Amino acid sequence: MLANFMTQAIPIASKKPLDTAREGPYNLTVQGGIAGAILIVLGLLLCFFGVRFFRVTMFLIGFYFFGNLVYVGMANGGVTSSTLLLVISIIVGIIGGLLMVCCSRLGVAILGALALYSLGLWILGWKSGGVITSSTGRGIFLAVLVIVGFIVGFIREHETVIIGSAIVGAYSFVAGVDFYAQTGFLQQTDSFINSKNGIDNRVGGLSGEQIALLVTFIVLALLGMAVQFRWWGRHTFRPARPVPATNVVYTEKPSRFGGLFRRRR
Repeated sequence: MLANFMTQAIPIASKKPLDTAREGPYNLTVQGGIAGAILIVLGLLLCFFGVRFFRVTMFLIGFYFFGNLVYVGMANGGVTSSTLLLVISIIVGIIGGLLMVCCSRLGVAILGALALYSLGLWILGWKSGGVITSSTGRGIFLAVLVIVGFIVGFIREHETVIIGSAIVGAYSFVAGVDFYAQTGFLQQTDSFINSKNGIDNRVGGLSGEQIALLVTFIVLALLGMAVQFRWWGRHTFRPARPVPATNVVYTEKPSRFGGLFRRRR
């Protein structure tokens, strides 16, 4: 998610182990405040208006997907510069977002993949260090969810837009809140996908604040689905294909040979 590489906007010194991750809102950096606000606003937009503003959704999904893909690749490849990670991820994300606006069918499939990917991170987050402690196991688990979500996105397009945007939007909102609450939620999520993450999140249980964010995610996602199905469930985000005419009316022209032969046009 966008939040995973936006965490690089926070100074390295503030990335403490999870049991001491909470520093309070008064230590929030300017970069972290801006990033958190962006994630909250975009999250609410996706969660409740994903299918209504379909093109915007496609851009954001492309931005999230390609930006996150580049971040994961560079972070696991050994890139340690926070500025480089952030800038390149954003640039690639913008290009990917524009591409998904033009290739919306692929964008919906990617939305399905991102939705189950976010759901997988939420499941892993219920235990300090991850419900699945093996990095290989976590990778396989997330990969399977991504593939399933991608396939479902092609099969059930309309439902994927509503359910997927609600899930991704809810996750974005919760991630944005964590920039202000600083519970360690983002750092733990980052450790699931970044093998170079040095945070020791295997010691101790989840804090009450982290559990509150996990609960907020699923409640907000379900609420977003309900609102979108109720208000935008019949919204057509792609123009219907024209139906070819089946009833063709022919008119007869008088023939010089009388009724033996008739010409039609």
